[in-house]
Amino acid sequence: MRIRNSKKGLISDINLSPILDLSLMLVIFLAVTTEFISGGEIKVQVPKGGAAVQASSEIVKVVVDKRGKFYYGGKVYSDPLELVRALPKEKRVFVKADRETPYVYVFTLLDTLRKCGIKRVSLVGQRVE
Repeated sequence: MRIRNSKKGLISDINLSPILDLSLMLVIFLAVTTEFISGGEIKVQVPKGGAAVQASSEIVKVVVDKRGKFYYGGKVYSDPLELVRALPKEKRVFVKADRETPYVYVFTLLDTLRKCGIKRVSLVGQRVE
């Protein structure tokens, strides 16, 4: 039987590689998840007025910016017909346009929605108390 040699000292070095790997993975994970959490929401200033509508899962929100780009489901559409093809036909569509958006962009979208058979359309505004 061999007796352990007591002359060896304690190991006082700390291996930092696993700690650095773990912290790097956490930073990457947080960076990726925050991109998905934000959802790519486009900030627009809507005009004031209108009554409150209860939000439900039966609605679809389409955003129109002042340059005439349409946003739905995290994607950007420049043609309203492409956007309408991507929308579900049986759900209610809410159109949220910037207050500086020219009327022609909103009108073109509403006309395309009507021609494609989507009749349940509402415009979103900021509520006035």
